Amino acid sequence: MIILYGIPNCDTVKKARAWLGAQGVAHAFHDFKKHGVPEAALDAWLAALGWEALVNRKGTTWRGLDDATRAAV
Repeated sequence: MIILYGIPNCDTVKKARAWLGAQGVAHAFHDFKKHGVPEAALDAWLAALGWEALVNRKGTTWRGLDDATRAAV
């Protein structure tokens, strides 16, 4: 079974969930807002992809950060 990680109000996540459902793909949704980020998964993702791939720099949260906070990430 596929586990889809994300936040429910993200358009990309909505599209992915709809596509998986339409294709009949068995999946579970892990809502970061409700359940947080599993530490072991985060460590694996960071090792495999690097932090740059995990941070949405196009989102409103990132854009709302001041320059000093962005630079510290």
